[in-house]
Formats: sequence, C-alpha cells, structure tokens
Amino acid sequence: MKIEPLGTSFYLSIPEADGNEKQKEGVRSSTGNSEKAPKERSSSIKQGYSEYRVVKTNVRGKRQERILGIDAKYLHNKKPGGSGGGVWRKQRSLQEVTDVTALPESGCFSIVFSNGTKREYECVNMKERDEIVEKIKTLKSEAMN
Repeated sequence: MKIEPLGTSFYLSIPEADGNEKQKEGVRSSTGNSEKAPKERSSSIKQGYSEYRVVKTNVRGKRQERILGIDAKYLHNKKPGGSGGGVWRKQRSLQEVTDVTALPESGCFSIVFSNGTKREYECVNMKERDEIVEKIKTLKSEAMN
C-alpha cells in the first residue's frame, strides 16, 4: 500500500489479489476536524501551492489524467507520477486565464485562456471542483488588485 499526497487529499493504492491496485481517496486534516468554517477555508485557499488529480480533455477530445497544480502566479500541468515531462505546456500564468466556470456536469469545470483556447477538466467530486474554481477566481482577483 502506498500513499500519494495531493494537496489536502491523499490516495491509498491498495494491492488486490489479481495484482491490480485499487485507489481510495481520503482527506488529510491537521486538526482532526475535517469541517472548517467558511472564513478559514477561503483564507487557506489563497495560501500556498495545491495539487489536484484531474482528467483534462485536450483540443482533440482526448481525456488525459493530469495533476493540476495551482500557486499564486501559475497553473501547473503535470502527468501523474512524473515531473511534467512530455506535456505541451508545463505551466500557464494566471494572468492568461480570462474565465473559469463550474459546469453543470458533476465535478467538471472549464478554463478559458487569453489566446482563446478552452480546456475542460473533470475532478474526483464536486467539492474539489468548487475548491479549484474558487481558488483560481480568488487568486486572479487578488492579482488584479
């Protein structure tokens, strides 16, 4: 069994009898209480670097597993288990983001960039989708001030 850290979430890879691994998601909590007041959550969203396991749909409609990293200045695009090698764009500035929208599909959101490209992403759940959308919007508005 191994643990793969991703921001405030972690994934347990549990070996099964047939040799394959099954993943189970968990949430890391430093206080023991996984529920936080909204003010604490929004202030923690602004701080630090976070990573999220997502499925990105590329321009040809191909679904690609990715790690979406977000910090105060950039969106980072990495392949799972790698350093980002082999991806077309390893990072994009938050200044290039013109719009980020939660889509009606469960756990999906889209990002529109200043050059007109639009990328759709699918998250593990709606809570994570909402956290990503809120973080990008918050960091983008702070960068403009």
